[in-house]
Amino acid sequence: MSAPPATSSRQGSFPPTLRTARGWITAAITIAIALVLLVPISAVMQIVFTAQFDDRTATQAIILMDPTRFWGDDPAVLASRADHAARLYSTGVAPVIMLTGRARTADVERELLRARNVPDEDIVSFTTSMDTLGSLQMIAAVLSDLGWSSATIVTDPPNAARASAIASGFGIDAHLSPADSGPGSAMTSDYVGRETAALLRYYLISRWTQPQLVQARA
Repeated sequence: MSAPPATSSRQGSFPPTLRTARGWITAAITIAIALVLLVPISAVMQIVFTAQFDDRTATQAIILMDPTRFWGDDPAVLASRADHAARLYSTGVAPVIMLTGRARTADVERELLRARNVPDEDIVSFTTSMDTLGSLQMIAAVLSDLGWSSATIVTDPPNAARASAIASGFGIDAHLSPADSGPGSAMTSDYVGRETAALLRYYLISRWTQPQLVQARA
């Protein structure tokens, strides 16, 4: 009886060149997906990590960020930020508190600070836009005019990473001391999610056209 015809173990397999091409395509797609996932994950990690900072280094000014964009104008958020800024002032972190945002909000913040024994002459307000980028651009221009370069930023913990990145982009020697009480201090998923999207938008779009307004002082 004759033996059955031999079958090749490579029957039905792709040519080596085709397998190599498919391997490269698969690897490229895998790397692309990993990078797409890694970018927002890195942003979230930056937000969570920066939120832990409470830098009490002495600076030239305390910047009280306007909380208007926190689900509307929440009085509890406003009060907690003002209270935190007043504590920093009382411990000598900086000799002046700079207010940002709308004039109406600044008036409320000024009254809150006065009630916490901050002298009126040490409270300076500037009418700025209601977003972090616009507010810090105005403050950076003021610091530059004064010949100052360092500032302590008071905002909510989830917003601290974006505020720090934007301030540094304008050339400010930024120190972070987020408010530690009130509804804005909670690292909720929706707040972190909104800040992640805003931080990525800043890095991908706004950062490339941002001028350095403050020059480092020796």
